Amino acid sequence: MAKPKYRGGDPLVKVVVPNRVDLAGGTLDIFPLYLLVPASMTVNAAIHVESVVSIRPVRGTARLVSDNFSRRSEAGDTHGFPTRGVFGLVAAALRHFPPRTGIELRFGNDSPVGSGMGASSALLIATMLAMRCLLGRQKGWRETAREAMEIEAAYLRNLTGSQDHIAALRGGVLGIRYLPGRTEAERFPPGSPAGRKLAAHGFLAGTGKAHFSAGLNWRMIRGAIDGNPVTLRRFRGIADAARDAWEAVSAGEIDRLGRAVAREWANRRMIARGISTQAVDRLFSSPEFRKMVSGAKLCGAGGGGMVFGLLRDPGDREAVEEVLRRRGFSPFPFRISAGPRISRAGGVGVR
Repeated sequence: MAKPKYRGGDPLVKVVVPNRVDLAGGTLDIFPLYLLVPASMTVNAAIHVESVVSIRPVRGTARLVSDNFSRRSEAGDTHGFPTRGVFGLVAAALRHFPPRTGIELRFGNDSPVGSGMGASSALLIATMLAMRCLLGRQKGWRETAREAMEIEAAYLRNLTGSQDHIAALRGGVLGIRYLPGRTEAERFPPGSPAGRKLAAHGFLAGTGKAHFSAGLNWRMIRGAIDGNPVTLRRFRGIADAARDAWEAVSAGEIDRLGRAVAREWANRRMIARGISTQAVDRLFSSPEFRKMVSGAKLCGAGGGGMVFGLLRDPGDREAVEEVLRRRGFSPFPFRISAGPRISRAGGVGVR
């Protein structure tokens, strides 16, 4: 088994990747749903709520350290960690690389647990990029996203999608189309007119309630696989809203984008029990909120996590944040990320 080339306390590799906010079309990235719903796409934005992995040299064995949970694990090499518990998904990913000794992988997430912003998927991508950098291996974003999706599906023993991984790998504002045999992703960088306008109008707030996406996603998808006409109609409505959202993003039409986000949520919340919550329903229906917000939804599968919304006027940000706090929500900064940042011992590279 190879040992690290460098010694000392400085990181051999540090990778920082963005989490994502899905504006419209989430869940449609999950196989085989995008094959059952014509013209499926997902619109999302990578944001500066980040997942971080660093690799440092240590003596002897291999270690995993979680900054969020103040937990650590030690094994003979990177194949020796159990694939259950806090480090389960990371341990599963490490088994797709040659075993290593003499390294410590340290992990951290900015987002709360169960945020609905794809933090675990982003951490998986950060782990894969860090190991590839350490080993001197490179792969394209499509191949990496597919590999990560399948690692996660095997780990969860459930259906998963790829939008979280693509956002973590590419950054910016993305319109992702799922076609038989391939995935296409158009991208606007943060500094583009579309990126600046979305950043000016977008906002985030935590509900204080964690969600579990795998269970919710399965309840939503099961009806589509069974051919339930109501479920399929709802998903077609989500796909239509996502296409409209992407056209609105591309044209810089924020009011139209807000209407598309609201229409997406109106379809999504009716697909399965538990997607919305009473607190979210009360917030979204309140006159003071609706006056200042053109559209809002829960991120990811719903059930809790983070609220994403669009201000009608960027000047109303403080007033909307006050409404959110008064109703028990916690505002978060909303800034669009350009994508992964990778630091290497002896130099810095940006991917």
